[in-house]
Amino acid sequence: MNRWRPAALIIPCVIIFGGILLRTILAYQNLGETGVSFRGFQAWIYYPTWTRLDPLVFGVALAAIEKFRPHWWHRLINCALWLWLPGLAVIAYALYLGEGDYINVAASIWQFPLIALGMAALLVCAVSPRLFFRRVAIPGAAFIASIAYSTYLIQKLVIHFVAQLCLSYNITQTSLWALLGVEICVYFAATILFLAIERPFLQLRHRISPRPSRADR
Repeated sequence: MNRWRPAALIIPCVIIFGGILLRTILAYQNLGETGVSFRGFQAWIYYPTWTRLDPLVFGVALAAIEKFRPHWWHRLINCALWLWLPGLAVIAYALYLGEGDYINVAASIWQFPLIALGMAALLVCAVSPRLFFRRVAIPGAAFIASIAYSTYLIQKLVIHFVAQLCLSYNITQTSLWALLGVEICVYFAATILFLAIERPFLQLRHRISPRPSRADR
């Protein structure tokens, strides 16, 4: 990609439009009487990596712009004042698409990239010096960001555990207490996973990884 500069634009566009096309095909292949079947959606759209690549492009693109195109990045963060409201609106619309008792085709195709686009806009707002987000320290935000990957890994198991617990004690799974229980248990389990496994191995990797030489720098 470094040897052929147009690839920096062509490849991300291919991934984005390819992902939209792929989910469109899969959504119509798993279409039932009331929308996309839940089992088909999970098996062919939600879980596979290749159907979720296009949302990742936005984060990678921001990192690439900051690293290799600093003047573009400077212009982008200067536009943050006009990005936060559209970013929130895009996320709200994407979540609205997924509302309802059935999975519709539009949500299957557009929800992932729209949420990613809105989050990318909020990320620019968070690091821009023109907005107060960068200047205000939110207590606990750094730690929550640190355990985010552990949360992603453990949350499904914890949700099933809390759901079974609610059934055992006749607690409605959509009640406030059930939702609070899920949140608390997920972050508690993620903290244990992070402190017991992820952080020690990150520290080990840091100790044993070769240091760059002066020539590499």
